[in-house]
This record gives sequence, C-alpha cells and structure tokens, in this order.
Amino acid sequence: MKIGDLASRSGVSVRSLRYYETQGLLHPCRDASGHRRFDAVDVERVLAIQELYSAGFCSTVIREILPGVLDPRERDQVRLGAHLGEAQARLRRELRLIERELEQLERVGTRLGVAPHVHVRAHDASHDDDEPAPPAPTDHRDRRLR
Repeated sequence: MKIGDLASRSGVSVRSLRYYETQGLLHPCRDASGHRRFDAVDVERVLAIQELYSAGFCSTVIREILPGVLDPRERDQVRLGAHLGEAQARLRRELRLIERELEQLERVGTRLGVAPHVHVRAHDASHDDDEPAPPAPTDHRDRRLR
C-alpha cells in the first residue's frame, strides 16, 4: 500500500509517517519509481508507535522496545518492564513537580489577592458577552520519557 493508504488506515498523517521513517521506526520498501510501499502489518506497527508516543516515550526508546511490543517472541520482559517502570517513576516525579508548582501558584494568587476561579464582569456588560482572556504563556518543558 502507498503512504496515503497507510495514513488513512492508521489515522496518522503522512507527515508523521515520514517522521517515523526518519526515526527508524518504519521501514518501507521502495518500488521501481522510488515510492514507499507498506504492508498490512505496518498498520499495526504505526498504531503501536502511536500508543507508545501517547504514553510519553521518545522515538529512541520506542525504537528499542517496539520489536518486543509487536512480537511476543522478541519480548524481553525484564527490559520492557524496566522501561515501563522508569516511565512510571518519571511521570510520578513530574506529577509531584507539577503539584508543587500549582501549590506555589495558589500561594502567589492568595498573596496577591487573586482568586483564579472567580470571574469578574464589568457593570455595563454581561459576563457571557466578555471576550475570554487569552491563554497564559505556557511552559514548554520537554516531558518526553527518555
């Protein structure tokens, strides 16, 4: 199947599929004209890649554990368990850090007299007619599991 067919069947963009190839996660064959050709098993492979990305793993770890995820005969329970355990531990550390940041934000808001869940409206306008406040700048920390 062509890359567009794989994208349709897996629900993943063509751009992402090309990225997976550059990361060594997909290995398409090429036809005589150089176009990528995929097999039906590549749909399962892409879905597994998506599952691992959504669990927070980076492409380096996915490349290492993907064979065992796809084929039980290739599965090294100890190594896979170690990666999953490390991922859970890191997410728990991240959660604790986020909880501390939230607590600090609450302390700052309290000190400044700002209640984050109170909506204020002008006397001459309805609350529903107000434009929503623009989103606050975000923290772009890399939270991918390595």
